Amino acid sequence: MAQLDELMNLPDFTEDLKICARCGFCKDVCPTFKFSDGFESYSPRGRLYFLHEFLAGHEKMTPEWVDRLYRCTSCERCMEVCQTQIPLVPLWEAARARTVAMGLGPMPAHVRLRNAVAKYANPYGEPLEKQRGWMLPGINPAEKADLLVFGGCTASYRVPAMLRTGVTILQKAGIPYMYMGGKEHCCGSPILRTGQKEAAESVIRHNIELFNASGAKEVVTPCGGCSKTLKHDYPIWAKKLGLPLKVKFLHFSEIYARLVREGKISLTKPIHKIVTYHDPCHVGRAQGLFEEPRTILRAIPGLEFREMPHHGPDSRCCGAGGGVKSNYPDLADQICQDRLHEAMDTGAEMLVTMCPFCQGSFNGNVKKMGDPIAVAGVDALLLEAMGGDENGTTGTGK
Repeated sequence: MAQLDELMNLPDFTEDLKICARCGFCKDVCPTFKFSDGFESYSPRGRLYFLHEFLAGHEKMTPEWVDRLYRCTSCERCMEVCQTQIPLVPLWEAARARTVAMGLGPMPAHVRLRNAVAKYANPYGEPLEKQRGWMLPGINPAEKADLLVFGGCTASYRVPAMLRTGVTILQKAGIPYMYMGGKEHCCGSPILRTGQKEAAESVIRHNIELFNASGAKEVVTPCGGCSKTLKHDYPIWAKKLGLPLKVKFLHFSEIYARLVREGKISLTKPIHKIVTYHDPCHVGRAQGLFEEPRTILRAIPGLEFREMPHHGPDSRCCGAGGGVKSNYPDLADQICQDRLHEAMDTGAEMLVTMCPFCQGSFNGNVKKMGDPIAVAGVDALLLEAMGGDENGTTGTGK
């Protein structure tokens, strides 16, 4: 089977393609297949069969098959249920890279993301000087510290409350941190997930060198996509580039949960709300961080926490990952609204999560649905229970 501690190409998965049991469990949980009118070719099992035949020389890589390969959110639910433990998401990414090498991929929106990262160091086309725009008076990074905050593009440019809340919690807990806003580049996730491996090399090299030069021991980020990429992809790329990697990577939920467990923060303000939690795919299944957010929620006085039927390893996707939201926005919205209906069925007043990409997707779709449920970050509730918000006052951060 493929060795996932190396940069993999599609032929490296030849043996994995042979062991598919054709059971169809992956088909039953795939969010994109659910909205594909039942065509088997849009399912993980269908893609596996095609790629097996393609590598055997019996099928050609057509534009129609390229389209099917890119209709995947990288949610990893297929991997969760695979009876033969095929590393399906790395396989899809290798297949996408093959389409790029053949000049058939990626999809148009993904080319735009790549070009924006190359020109602006972020997929949103924002100038780097705006990277610090989320910072308000009272936010005071240290010149030197063991902890470095990596904002990530989505939190920095699109969901700044999550980043403000994170550093405010650190300050209230007395944890010094560095921040290199204006210098950090995109982690590379949007281009890696869409098969554009070579285009990711420059930003990955830049960030590794930035981390190493900082003197930090740990790098923390609020973004699920960033933390997955930093934890899983950066060690592989550091090896490929011949660079040391002197830091450990964390998601903010790991720090928050540690502070709660060790009693290092005081949660004195009751929050009388009914909430449900969405496990971001890149935080939960990709990193195994299921208990950390729940540890935080259960510690908040007055809060009633209700689980959705699909939660933890079985959690459904928000629809935003894997390049689907950028190139297939209608499909992403269908998946997202399906998840929102599940959240609403719990009777919760608020849906909370721990990824700016998920939160942004939910916010956009809640508005389209007439605001049937509030959306916030777990971090915002935590800070409110500590007696403040990301503006340094009180109330749930928006």
